[in-house]
Amino acid sequence: SSNSGEQQSMQPPPDRRPLDRNMNDSTMPPAQRFANKSARKPAVNPRQRFGLHDWKRLLTASNDLAQRKGAPIRRDMTLEEVSKHNKIHDGWIILRGRVYNIGPYLPYHPGGVNIFKPLLGKDATAAFDRYHRWVNIDG
Repeated sequence: SSNSGEQQSMQPPPDRRPLDRNMNDSTMPPAQRFANKSARKPAVNPRQRFGLHDWKRLLTASNDLAQRKGAPIRRDMTLEEVSKHNKIHDGWIILRGRVYNIGPYLPYHPGGVNIFKPLLGKDATAAFDRYHRWVNIDG
């Protein structure tokens, strides 16, 4: 027997909703989420806003997250060039001799952004190994 007076929402739970097609190649959520500021909840801990699931969704939706604009992956970067990318939104690090643009990932890092500030534009292998020895970044 169906209860016609009660209609249940057909929306999947928040963690099971389909990919947001409005996601862009930046680390900011789509503007529509903040369109009605008066109805917005108070600010929460950033860890509650972004997580691994959000990062995976951004990777899936992104066309050029590394912002290479179609350029091939370069293998000839110098330490001098890497050192110029030492800002939160333009942050590169070196891990085991390879250069990584981690700027887009920083807001999603569980340890927070501040832990990376002294490492941006530098070789971060020792710090990475100290905290993430079990992670295989080589593939």
